[in-house]
Amino acid sequence: MKKSHPYKLSYVVQGSPIKGSIVQVDKAPQVGETVQFNGRLFQILEVTELMAPVGDFGFLHATCQYLGDSR
Repeated sequence: MKKSHPYKLSYVVQGSPIKGSIVQVDKAPQVGETVQFNGRLFQILEVTELMAPVGDFGFLHATCQYLGDSR
């Protein structure tokens, strides 16, 4: 995955009723990385390219696990 262009990124939380999120980011997330959205912390488990980039814009999906509420 190219890391130098913006992405539309969909987060899905594995095994949890917590809703995911769709965000725009400037770089691709990495497995093991911790991210924050909706006031909570998550760890990235998997990153998948959903489709080939359109122009300089990429589309990614990240599966993550809930770690806890952010302070």
